[in-house]
Amino acid sequence: MLPLQDFLQQSETQQIKRELPLKLYEVDFNRDPNRSIYHDQSTFLSPADGVIVYAKVVHPKENMIEVKGMNYTIETLMQETMKYPCLIIGIFMTALDVHINRIPTNGFIKHTKLPPLKVANLSMREVEKDILKRLNLDYSHMEYMLFNERVKNRIYAPNLKQPYYILQIADFEVDVIAHFGDSDDYYTQGERFSVVRMGSQVDLIIPFINPKLQFESLLNNCLLYHVEAGKDRLVRINGI
Repeated sequence: MLPLQDFLQQSETQQIKRELPLKLYEVDFNRDPNRSIYHDQSTFLSPADGVIVYAKVVHPKENMIEVKGMNYTIETLMQETMKYPCLIIGIFMTALDVHINRIPTNGFIKHTKLPPLKVANLSMREVEKDILKRLNLDYSHMEYMLFNERVKNRIYAPNLKQPYYILQIADFEVDVIAHFGDSDDYYTQGERFSVVRMGSQVDLIIPFINPKLQFESLLNNCLLYHVEAGKDRLVRINGI
């Protein structure tokens, strides 16, 4: 996990990509590098490479962020009724990031494509500019969260005896979220389960269902930090 400025300073990818022919750029953008698998059942690992845009505990009906006067809640994002408070962590995947998503814990995944709320997806490029060029966040540019192509992944974690969710949100292109297996398949922690072929956002949503468990965010004061899928620990699980 790195502050955004440190991540950008360490990466020469931006300058290299400006000089690459289109075909080579596409190969680099869709890269799937070998990555060590970490196993730590007392934590949730990051599901995506990208930049932390929020990390907070909210009630499903509570305003999570406000976008141009419209309240965005977990229920509106998930398109289902939820009654438990949730820890939600948003990760914005920039053009510099690997776009392979990995499972945060062992579990069974059931993925559902949510119906579109608009005919065309909205561009996510303004948020990317905010992050990479301005090192800042402007939530008013996040209208795409309700309108773009979205896939809801429900993961049942046997060791937790409860489910949690990963919400994938794609950029203005359509049909770009693809899974490597079938719905209800079992994955081990850190395993690749999906790819988003264009820029995107991935939200980890953990409802506080099991009263014996406590989910502690490890992201205090880590807004605009860069994380890596299957490697960085985002949440500690207490009470297992």
